[in-house]
Order: sequence, then C-alpha cells, then structure tokens
Amino acid sequence: MEEQSEPVTFEITVASATAREIERVIAENGWERAEGLRLLLGSGLGYVKGEKILQAVESGTMTAQDLQTVVSRMMETESRLAVLRFRAFEMEKANQAWELSTGAIQNDRVGLRELAWHLRDEIAALKAENERLRAQLPAPAASGESLAPMPQPSGFAQSSGWRRLFRRNRSV
Repeated sequence: MEEQSEPVTFEITVASATAREIERVIAENGWERAEGLRLLLGSGLGYVKGEKILQAVESGTMTAQDLQTVVSRMMETESRLAVLRFRAFEMEKANQAWELSTGAIQNDRVGLRELAWHLRDEIAALKAENERLRAQLPAPAASGESLAPMPQPSGFAQSSGWRRLFRRNRSV
C-alpha cells in the first residue's frame, strides 16, 4: 500500500482552447475546479501507465508476474476508491448536518441578542417608571415611620443574586 505524502503544487501553462475544454469537461461533470483538475491529471497519468502495460502485453514482454502485479494494483485501487467514495459520502452528510445545526445556532444567537436588547430597554423603562412612582410617594413622617417593607421573594428568587437585585432596587 502506497504511503500518502505531502501535497505538491504543479503550475502549468496551456493554450486557451485547451483551458476552455478542460473547464467545459469539469463543468459537465459537476466537479469543483481543483477536484476536476486532479481527476483529469490522474486520468491522464493512468492512461499513460495503461498504454505502457498494453504495449508490453502486445509485444509479449510482460511476464505473468508483471500482469499479476498490475491486476493486484488495480483491485487495490478499486477497493480504496470504494472506501474513499463512502467516506466522502459520510463526510458530506455530516457536513450538511453541521451546516444545519450551525445555522440554527446562529438564528438562536441573533434571536437571543435581540431579546436581550429588548429586555434591557424594558428594564430601563421599568426603572424610570419606578423612580417616577417613588417621587409621587409622600415623604415618611419624622416620627420614624418608614415605607412599607418590600415583599420577600420566595422559591428560587431567594438566591443571593435575586436578594442583591431586590436590595439594590429597594435602595433606589
């Protein structure tokens, strides 16, 4: 089994007619450009190797051992291709699911941000209304009479965070 190696970039110049033909073939097959170029380059390489093998078979210079090696390599290549196609299919499905979930998360984030801004505005309006109402209350008598005590929260509202909020609002 061949080892995978580091990618190498090839840069070539071709005639514009050849480039248009390559682009047409890529478009007809629905390939991405880079994928199509790799497929065409690989196909050409396979063709050249196949031609050499056919010439060797026709001239009788290919031994049974060489032919067995070629057949084994072809079977290995086909099996790898089948595995890679399935992996690509799985990755495409996983990518689609990921895109859907990230889209939903993004929508939730935007919705929650809008809700937070709306709630901040509502809190500011309620604080202003609270101040307006407090200003309308009669001043406590000098005899030590105080305002009615604030109702104590019950249940989960008794947590220290809620108590601080009630204390802060009470002192306002």
